[in-house]
Amino acid sequence: MWVWPKSLPLFLILGLLPVQAANAQQDLDAVEVRVSPIRGGVHLVMAAGGNLAAFIGADGILMVDADFAEMSHRLIPTMKELGSPDPNVRYLVNTHWHFDHTGGNEPFAAAGATIIAHEGVARLLSSDQVMAAVGGREVPAAPESARPVLTFTDRMNLTFNGDLIHLVHMPNAHTNGDIVVHFSGADVIHMGDLFFNGRYPFIDVDNGGNISGMIRAVEEVLDHSLETTAFIPGHGPLADRDDLLAYRGMLRTVRARVRTLLDAGKSRDEVIAEKPTQDLDEVWGSGMAPDRFVGLAYDGMVRGG
Repeated sequence: MWVWPKSLPLFLILGLLPVQAANAQQDLDAVEVRVSPIRGGVHLVMAAGGNLAAFIGADGILMVDADFAEMSHRLIPTMKELGSPDPNVRYLVNTHWHFDHTGGNEPFAAAGATIIAHEGVARLLSSDQVMAAVGGREVPAAPESARPVLTFTDRMNLTFNGDLIHLVHMPNAHTNGDIVVHFSGADVIHMGDLFFNGRYPFIDVDNGGNISGMIRAVEEVLDHSLETTAFIPGHGPLADRDDLLAYRGMLRTVRARVRTLLDAGKSRDEVIAEKPTQDLDEVWGSGMAPDRFVGLAYDGMVRGG
């Protein structure tokens, strides 16, 4: 049983804009790697892709997510400079399969990390993928050395650096392989891309994602967290409970409005043309274009979400 205590621009990340490889590398070289301690040995690491976490202590370092492969030559040395008695990354946990979170798997594994993820991540990384929701972007299969070594279906617990870490699957949400990582002693939860703080999220409807699943995941996290819990979003700044509540409110509002239009028989284009998020866009529309987000919410609903 799962026991918790009660109480870079998105367009670059998703690869929507075609760039030459050399220019992309140059852009990533210019990205600042920022490390901010949270508490209990857990650090927020912000670089080019999704937010990472680094948990340091006597047992070594546990990383959550791995950014783009091109960032590894900077991230791995940065981890060694965090002051852990054992400066090696012992475990790397993937919150889901997207390349801005798993691209660095291979170099981290080569440096000695054991990769842990939901079994859906292993499945998706093991074969070529096409992301229709981002213009048909082709994502080749990851090499075997970049795939998870330890996988699970529902939940998994780790004891590391004196903390009990819960890894919990949140099905059919951002994807169908998302997990949250709860550092129970530190009272910190890494939510991966289930949470885009202050902006509309990307939903991978091609791989099981839908807005209702996003809401369910956020509600489960809220039910199993404290007023004091710190939340690491997949994108955006470190968050508190009020930030996550506001995000849930936005998701609920958008779902209700799109559902009303869908039930009225409107097509995808007609729903988008209605601008159901117009009064929300000033606050939430800084990353994902509102029309794209509405389209993804619609797509997930017509697929049963």
